Amino acid sequence: MAKLGWMEKWTLRFAVVALLFLALSGFEGMLMRSQQYDIDSLHGMETLLNTIRPGEVEPTTAELYYAMLTAHPIVGIYGFVYMAIFGAFYFLVPFLIKKPVKHPKLVIANFWLQIIGVMTCWAAGFFGLFNAMYTLYWPLPVAFDRVPLLGSIFFMLGAAAIMVNILLFSFNIFKTVLSKDNSGSYTLGQFLRAAFGIPRLMKLFGKEDKNAVNLDYNGMPVFIVAVARGSIDTVINAIVLLTAGVLILVYGLFALFGNPLNPLAVDALLFKNVYWWGLDMVADGNALIYTAGVWYLLVPLLTGRPLFGANVVKTVIMVDLLVSMGVWSHHLLGDTSQPMWMKILSGQLITWGEYFTMGLTIFVSLMTIWKARPVKMSAPLKFVLGSMFGFVMGGIAGLIQANVGLNMIFHNTQWVVALHAHTFLLTGVGTMLFAVIYTLVPMLTNLEFKYKKLVDWHLWLWLIGSVSMAYAMGWAGSKGMLRRTLYTGGEFTPFTLAAIIGGTILSIGFVIFLINLVSTLGLKNVFSLILPEKRLSKTISVPEKE
Repeated sequence: MAKLGWMEKWTLRFAVVALLFLALSGFEGMLMRSQQYDIDSLHGMETLLNTIRPGEVEPTTAELYYAMLTAHPIVGIYGFVYMAIFGAFYFLVPFLIKKPVKHPKLVIANFWLQIIGVMTCWAAGFFGLFNAMYTLYWPLPVAFDRVPLLGSIFFMLGAAAIMVNILLFSFNIFKTVLSKDNSGSYTLGQFLRAAFGIPRLMKLFGKEDKNAVNLDYNGMPVFIVAVARGSIDTVINAIVLLTAGVLILVYGLFALFGNPLNPLAVDALLFKNVYWWGLDMVADGNALIYTAGVWYLLVPLLTGRPLFGANVVKTVIMVDLLVSMGVWSHHLLGDTSQPMWMKILSGQLITWGEYFTMGLTIFVSLMTIWKARPVKMSAPLKFVLGSMFGFVMGGIAGLIQANVGLNMIFHNTQWVVALHAHTFLLTGVGTMLFAVIYTLVPMLTNLEFKYKKLVDWHLWLWLIGSVSMAYAMGWAGSKGMLRRTLYTGGEFTPFTLAAIIGGTILSIGFVIFLINLVSTLGLKNVFSLILPEKRLSKTISVPEKE
């Protein structure tokens, strides 16, 4: 019997919890679709749940809906996506650079702190009815006549825990990559200069720094370059959102002790610009640069051929990082107070740069597959191709939105969260993370997935379900269905029903995946992942390949 190593066990733990968060987020999404279809559809469940909620006054259906709408993206992004990234990167980064994780105790801390942070935010919505939306448009989060005070305080505490945890994870990854070995080491300052291409820029102007770190051509794997540069965006995201959360928390604490602060002391437009500059880094750090890095890793691994244009794509990743610093204003194209020059420069022109970098990423990946013909269409490779389709589909929707005129029509509608956001997250990022799981499970356990046909069922049901749900929601948005509104008159019932059907198809695909995963690992091994480490080492084992 082959034993799993310490890091392999924790990688599987992260994956299992990530999938649980995906299930919770999906369940919330289906509940909200049900309410949009029939405002009274959850009345029985609401009555039952209200018995365990604090307070004497029962919340209204609208209050419950908006609280769920606020918690939903936190669970999906910081629960599912980040937990999956933590687990995968903690295994892959040391594996590729042949160094151990610099601070193993931080791996355990990241696992528990992320769970605590996400569940605190979720509980702030479920019990505290915090309903200011995750976009936190000022001064709504501190308008305590509309937003529950205690719910706001606990939501911000949970968000702070998440952001601190992301900073700890990034610190551990950076320390692992930059730590000393026989080939030398980098300082953080040297790394940041190289990541932003400053030495190359100086060389272009005849001022070469001969002591600079050559991040692009020193043999470092492309995946590591993508993780390193993407983590810069991730750190910026965490710092900005942590700062915004602390600001809101301060307002909440002063209000709690009877000394409310003046919301007008903070400029709403400035807050919105800074907040979106940080929040948009989630898309650029995770959805673009991290995804590109995963494709650059998996495609050569699965095809047995070196990555096409490997040195060039390191430069593409650098350009993507630079572009990501200036694209946030595309979230404010529909904001009449945003200066027009910022809308055109940042929201439109610079944003288009992301489509060139992602287009080159997809081209390089497909060229690698093409040159490796004949190619065995393994399970991970199928999901890699599916994720590329998701990014193309979501990217086209984003390109349409990144237009000042069209954005005035689409911005605050279901079009944005459907054809762009949900397509990116479910069809793009979600399918990519499944590709990682289908790759890592055999690597970690020496076990191939038990039912090959279920892999194909999972792929097609997931793609058909996510695309049909997104198109139904997007179609409703094109008809005027707003993104943050609970409709009670049945105005968009046919579209909502189509979205529910799509979500159901997607859910069936996910359940099929879980059945295949549990059947492959064994139910005992899956349950043993929640046991303490001392018992874990005695219970988890997998059969060796014959």
